[in-house]
Amino acid sequence: MESIWDLRDSYSPLVIRKPKETVLERKTLNSSLKVMYSTIPLLLTPGIAYANDGSSTFFKIYDTVMTLFDQGVVLVIVFAGASWALGHRSKAIELLIACCCGYLLAAHAVEIRDFLKSIKS
Repeated sequence: MESIWDLRDSYSPLVIRKPKETVLERKTLNSSLKVMYSTIPLLLTPGIAYANDGSSTFFKIYDTVMTLFDQGVVLVIVFAGASWALGHRSKAIELLIACCCGYLLAAHAVEIRDFLKSIKS
């Protein structure tokens, strides 16, 4: 090596190539999408079927969910009280208002649905 210019002549930039997508990866992705698109209507069917007025199953599920929701509301009210006691009064009021509004909507969901149905017809 006689000079630094000899190093420059032998330099080649590093080229990083993206690996090509294999056929197997494409097939797996396509089959996953097919499974997902075919199961979404099946998952939505029970919700549509249970929302019928005469279905006792819907009301059993609704009563169970409302029982759990009632317990959750009590926890939120207790947390709001603790926030108030620790001096976070605006956050406590915000929690109480949000909790009350959510509870009213959830408790009267069936009546709201029936009211909106009566407007339509």
